Amino acid sequence: MSTGFRAMLLPLVVTALTACGGGSGTSGATPSTPSTPSTPSTPSTPSTPAGPVTAALTASRISGVAPLAVQFDATGTSTTLGLDTFRQLNYAFNFGDDRGLTWAVSGLPKNTETGGPIAAHVFDVAGTYTVQVTATDPGTGSQSSATVTVNVSSPDSAYAGSQTVCVSGASRYTGCPTGAAKATALPTGTGWNGKRVLLARGETFGDIDIQDGNAGVQVGSYGTGALPVVNSVGIGSTRPQTANFATDITVMDLAVAKDVTQSLGKQVLLYRLDLTSASDNHGIYTGGMSYWAQSDPYRVVPTSAFYYAQQIFVVENTVTGSFNDGGYNLYGDGSQYAMLGNVMGVSKYHTARFTKLRKAIVAHNELKGINPAGIYHSLKLHSGGLTAYTNQYVDDAWYSDQVVVSHNRFGNAADTNQWTVAISPENDSSAEGVQNVLVESNTFVRNANTVLDLVLGGRSLTYRNNTANGGAILEDQGHTAALPAAWMGPYYSN
Repeated sequence: MSTGFRAMLLPLVVTALTACGGGSGTSGATPSTPSTPSTPSTPSTPSTPAGPVTAALTASRISGVAPLAVQFDATGTSTTLGLDTFRQLNYAFNFGDDRGLTWAVSGLPKNTETGGPIAAHVFDVAGTYTVQVTATDPGTGSQSSATVTVNVSSPDSAYAGSQTVCVSGASRYTGCPTGAAKATALPTGTGWNGKRVLLARGETFGDIDIQDGNAGVQVGSYGTGALPVVNSVGIGSTRPQTANFATDITVMDLAVAKDVTQSLGKQVLLYRLDLTSASDNHGIYTGGMSYWAQSDPYRVVPTSAFYYAQQIFVVENTVTGSFNDGGYNLYGDGSQYAMLGNVMGVSKYHTARFTKLRKAIVAHNELKGINPAGIYHSLKLHSGGLTAYTNQYVDDAWYSDQVVVSHNRFGNAADTNQWTVAISPENDSSAEGVQNVLVESNTFVRNANTVLDLVLGGRSLTYRNNTANGGAILEDQGHTAALPAAWMGPYYSN
């Protein structure tokens, strides 16, 4: 069965202008890694001389196996102009991977990202890539660039021979890579460790259960025909028996009958998954590991060994739930988080809900917000409290910080929600900090009940260049009653 923790909350009753809804062990071996290990980035050296603006760029990793998901962070950029570099500089990323591809929702090139200082990219093809960011002061034209190099290796080399396993219950192995091992059942336990596991297209399988103690894992498909169907996907054990949490895991090109959960670990790519079959259980759930780190009475791994979900990439997935299901199309938290190019929009509660985010980008998605109650949102972002983030687990009270929300399409004419997007505390009784969020170049689609396109509550929150039904958006502040004065504004519209 799926082992990730599926976070659930009871619906919240909220007063005011509108309603803002809530929702409601294995033994580990020492992990091995593919032949090209992941390497963290060190800060780049600016490629242009230092001046009024000095660009800086880091990458979440600078090597790994294709498809390699990497987040790029230019928040270290500095200026002598007295500007807020998060919101007052314009950033243009070029990933050096121009294959003529565009995002289905925004129509923009996948090889570039413009706007805020956080970006992410998936490198599908092996090679060496020079990634560049250019930071520009729009007032003076002063600009600076910085680069970082990313080395991507071929999965056929990294998972040569029996490191690739082709799985077919019907023993159909046409299209299986030469030299790969062949199996009729999915791996169990740490049998995924350091392996590429390919499932036969046109066949149906049980649960993918990648427990802690596994690292360097890719799961995909081979052959021709319809995507392989799996019952569910679980990454990370809910009650881990080892501190070697599931790390560097890619699951892609599958149809999933129920849900996808990621509980513990980091460097996870959920890529091109299809969760659209008739089901009451569709959803992607990431993070939410506090119970297992702190409250679980049977916990054997010390709390000090736990860390928050990091480097989570949810890219080009399609999710359609139902009004009868238990939650959301996406529910998550974490640091260095990227949600790119997904299409989601039918659920019991919010389409996408983030309980806290740090250094994140939400871009090029269509989030429709269709639900039965009319009190939920296409996107809801709040936090756990007013304390600063640390990588090591402490509690759930950290605030959301440095989030870019851009080039998305929010809402749908069939939606009944009054607020389309809420970036604020979850209600008027919760002191949940949200700061340094940039909401720009999004399209809002109104329905017959729309009162506000965008609700903001926090400090240093910026909204600009957004449109609703071809005109200006309706924006206001909300759910700020419990916030200290220092957390209420400023708000910027440029």
